Amino acid sequence: MPGIVSQTYHMVPVGDLEPHPDNPHQGDVDVIAESIEKNGFYGTVLVQKSRMRIIAGEHRWRGAKAKGLGQVPVLILDVDDAAALRILLADNRTAEIGGYDDQALAELLRSLDDLDGTGWTEQDLDDLAEAIAADNAVALAPNRAPGAGGRADQAGTEDEEELPEPGDAESHTRPVVWGVVVTCDSEAQQVQLLNQLAGQGWNVRALM
Repeated sequence: MPGIVSQTYHMVPVGDLEPHPDNPHQGDVDVIAESIEKNGFYGTVLVQKSRMRIIAGEHRWRGAKAKGLGQVPVLILDVDDAAALRILLADNRTAEIGGYDDQALAELLRSLDDLDGTGWTEQDLDDLAEAIAADNAVALAPNRAPGAGGRADQAGTEDEEELPEPGDAESHTRPVVWGVVVTCDSEAQQVQLLNQLAGQGWNVRALM
C-alpha cells in the first residue's frame, strides 16, 4: 500500500532554497509571476531536506523571487537524492499528461471578466474556439440530415449525379449536396450555431 512521504511545512526565505541542477523542465516564469501578481502565491514548493534543494515548484519559486516575496511556503521532504530525482521527474511528467475538455474550458474562460492571472490570453481563446469548430466539422462529416428536405454539408464538394441537360434527359448534371452559408457576428456565435445544428442532425462545418 502506498505510503505518505515524510514531510513538514515551513515558511522559508527564498534565498535559502536552490533549484535542482538536473531539472530539465523549462517553465514560463513571466506567466507564473503574472499569476502571483493577480492571485497571490498559493500552494507550496517541495524541497529535499538534506540539501534544501527544490524538487517541485522551481518556477513558482522563481516567480516569487521576481515579485520580491521574502518567503514562500515549503514542504520539506525527507528523501534521498534518488527519490528526490524520481519525484522531480514524476511531478513534471504527470502535470503534462492529460488534456482539456475544450468546450468546458472555453465556457470557463468566457465566464471571467478578464483573463488576467489565468495564464490564458484572448488569442488562446480564439484558437480554442477555432479548434472546437474544426473538431465539430470533422466529427459531423459522415452525418446526414433527417427528412427529405435536403441537408447542409461542406461547400465546394465535387460529388455529382447525372441529370438531363435542357432538352436532353440523359446528360444534365447537378450537385448531390446543397449548402447554405450563414454569416455570424462572432466566433462564439459561430460555435453556438454549429452545436445547435449538430444537435438537430445536420452535417455542418465552420468556414473561416
